[in-house]
Amino acid sequence: MKGILRNWHRYLLWAVVSCMLWAWIFTLVTDAPAGKKLVLYADLPAMERDALAAELEKDLPAHIRFVEAWVFMDEMFNPSQIGSGDMFILSESQVDQYLLTFSPLDEAAFPGCAFYRVEGTAYGVCVYDEAAGIRVGTKYLAYEPGQTYYLFFNAKSGHIVPWNDAGDDAALRAARTFLTLE
Repeated sequence: MKGILRNWHRYLLWAVVSCMLWAWIFTLVTDAPAGKKLVLYADLPAMERDALAAELEKDLPAHIRFVEAWVFMDEMFNPSQIGSGDMFILSESQVDQYLLTFSPLDEAAFPGCAFYRVEGTAYGVCVYDEAAGIRVGTKYLAYEPGQTYYLFFNAKSGHIVPWNDAGDDAALRAARTFLTLE
């Protein structure tokens, strides 16, 4: 017993390293490559991640294993992963810092929607605007009052086939599903 108490720091180090190793192994086993998952990042205070992901998974191609939904604050210490997302929900005040990574939209894919435009080109679909009465997904997302939010697509996404010759149209299908949510 005295040996354990004298070397407690070794046991603590072993426990920490063991936990980190098992977390890494779990992530390695359960995660999917980018072509087999769809990633949504939202710059919001809070989100019902699992429930929203389950809704978005309903109309996806068979090869997509799952949808990941993340709040930007969840990835605060790894901003490189935010750039690897497929879809983004951002407030109008935050768009400028990410605009270069977004794909221009084909407005015909989203009939009857309001858009975020830059020099006449649509880049985002409006998902929350109190003044206009647009409130998409409020059951799952905690929008900040007084802000207008838009849904954008990463230009490098492998899931927006009509716009960048990607592998499939999973992001577009998930966006259409999202736009029907209350």
